[in-house]
Amino acid sequence: MMENRNGKSNINEQALGFDRVLPFEGQVETVTWKEDGSCYLRFAVPNAKIVSVFIEETEYPCVKNGEGIWEMEYPIRKGIQYVQLLVDGTEFLTPMLPITYGYSRPYNYVALHTKEDDFFRIKNVPHGSVRREYFFSQVTGEWESCMVYTPYVYEKETERVFPVLYLQHGHGENEIGWTASGKVHFILDNLIAEGKAVPFVVVMCNGMVQTVEEGRRIVNFRLLEKQLFQDVMPFVEEKFRVGRTKEMRAMAGLSMGSMQTSMIGLTHPESFCALGIFSGFMRDFISGGEMDMSHGEPSVNAHLALLKDREEFARQYPICFRAMGTEDPYWEHFASDDEILREKQISHIRKEYPGAHDWNVWRMCIYDFAQLIFKNL
Repeated sequence: MMENRNGKSNINEQALGFDRVLPFEGQVETVTWKEDGSCYLRFAVPNAKIVSVFIEETEYPCVKNGEGIWEMEYPIRKGIQYVQLLVDGTEFLTPMLPITYGYSRPYNYVALHTKEDDFFRIKNVPHGSVRREYFFSQVTGEWESCMVYTPYVYEKETERVFPVLYLQHGHGENEIGWTASGKVHFILDNLIAEGKAVPFVVVMCNGMVQTVEEGRRIVNFRLLEKQLFQDVMPFVEEKFRVGRTKEMRAMAGLSMGSMQTSMIGLTHPESFCALGIFSGFMRDFISGGEMDMSHGEPSVNAHLALLKDREEFARQYPICFRAMGTEDPYWEHFASDDEILREKQISHIRKEYPGAHDWNVWRMCIYDFAQLIFKNL
């Protein structure tokens, strides 16, 4: 049985309101439950001719019921899932569903939880803080933003210097992803309260680094490396009580962010003590491809040079964590990296989770990775 069908719950938290959006005049509760336990999405669009919902590359038609409400049986039974409402073929963002950021724009989502998802719930434990910070970037020449999580003891132990994790999102997302969709702050609050994780700071910046080339605004994901070292880390280390040594820093990311983690981490082993590669890639296959807005050349993956010496790699990264969902459409890339690492005899932690290329898997990744890092401090 599903939980929290009617009451206030953090599953419907969104960026602009912690409470559920109350149906205003002419609207209805969008996520509803039938007596048989089935879940339905409902939309009040009285003048529409066709209403459908796009989920995971599939379009699901809605049917107009006797009350004039369009509805469909929701095909997903748990977890967070992006959903796109289409009315007469046009995409709309509805205020009746929670909103996050994905596919490079604000996006609706549905979140259904079971008891097995307890690890990312808000609980009666001490809570840390999440704040949005602003810094001027020498790399982009513009003001940029990052999200920073500090554990609850940060305010209590005012002389303590904390380790820091630089945590990246995936392609089409931004710096709010890990809190708005990933619930990383609740995951860490719970782990710290249970004594399973060392308290550490988390810095989440926008890896979809925007710049202007030939009069056109584009994204150049490779600029994150330069921005991280020139802008983000100096800003964070000046404003927050975080470590400035290899032993006190780690880096992790999901999807595109895992690629950035591999590229930056393997190029700068002097800067980080652990790597987390979630739904992840060791090699750069974005450069020179269709997702590369900067039209760069295909990567020669020079960062993989560190893999040539397995003993040196193990010395630099005693914790290298790789994980992928068993239904991930990018599995072939993960398997190819498996082959490279086997050939090079690279010691690392490898995990598989049930699920695809989404936040349901990434939440489990950070849950496991967080319990491994900074244990020797």
